[in-house]
Amino acid sequence: MSKEEKKPKKEKKEKKLKKEKKVKKEKKEKKRKHVEDDNDVVNEEVDEQQQEIETKENEDIQEEKQEEKQENKEDDNNNNNNDDEDEDEEGASKRKRKRKRKKKNPANEKDEEGGQDGEMKTEEKINSIVYTVFVEGIPFDCTEDEVKGFFVDNGCDDVLQMRLPRWQDTGRLRGFGHVVFNTIESKTKALSELNGKNLKKRYLTIQEAKQPSNNGGAGSSGPRPQPPNCRTVFVKNLPYSNITEEDIVSVFQSCGKIVDDGVRLSRNYSTKQLKGFGYVEFKNPEGAYSAVQRASKVEGIKVGGRKCYVDYEESQMKGSFRAADGQNWQKKHGNAYGNDNKKY
Repeated sequence: MSKEEKKPKKEKKEKKLKKEKKVKKEKKEKKRKHVEDDNDVVNEEVDEQQQEIETKENEDIQEEKQEEKQENKEDDNNNNNNDDEDEDEEGASKRKRKRKRKKKNPANEKDEEGGQDGEMKTEEKINSIVYTVFVEGIPFDCTEDEVKGFFVDNGCDDVLQMRLPRWQDTGRLRGFGHVVFNTIESKTKALSELNGKNLKKRYLTIQEAKQPSNNGGAGSSGPRPQPPNCRTVFVKNLPYSNITEEDIVSVFQSCGKIVDDGVRLSRNYSTKQLKGFGYVEFKNPEGAYSAVQRASKVEGIKVGGRKCYVDYEESQMKGSFRAADGQNWQKKHGNAYGNDNKKY
């Protein structure tokens, strides 16, 4: 075969190879393009999913913010309500304290205490002037039973106590005294209906009991000067029951040393009931001075919850004075104590 004949065959072969390469190339290109299209689709789906996730997350965040905002709003409202309640409670507390500080007039005290008959203890009623009347004009030959019978027969049958002073030498009534009732109704009836009635041909005067002076022996300018060598003080407005000489000692011993049996409480001669006053004798004048000065202060000296009146005692003790056991005091102690500083 000549060279010229071989040449066309070679060209044909080369053309065929080129054509095959071209086809392969086109196939590759198509395949690559198809893969890219698939990737684009996948990427688009991924992007859409990611966008949906982000959208959902944004919506959740917005909902949480809304809920948090609502909760904060509710908390603020609750706090405001609590503040209002606190202010109301604080205002009510202040008004209550203000009412307590406000000075009560006697009429209001009577109404308030009068409504507590079932709650107020008997001892408190006895020591309170709210249930007490002062009686004058009592016949000197009367007995306590006759005086009590007068009130019982006239509709005031709940007499708790009668404090009727007696003369120490004869034991007869001195013609006046205090009567304590268990209810305000009986006291009111005694004042309005029994005042002016007669008992054994004497007209009785029944009045409101007056509050004992609580100025502790001090006048407008304070306690009076102490008398020379005065070691004894007079004490009044003491409770009428449930106190002893030892109770007085425990209160006054902080003022100075008290002599043995130096507390003398005045008692009814026949009933042995306390009269509401007594005497305290110190070993030194400084003790008496301290007691009077302390009693003149605002806080004063209190015995059994009652503020006492304290003043210097200059007179000599009566020879008829008796101790709690009924024994004559001077017979028991002799003239051992007194403001003359004889023995102590």
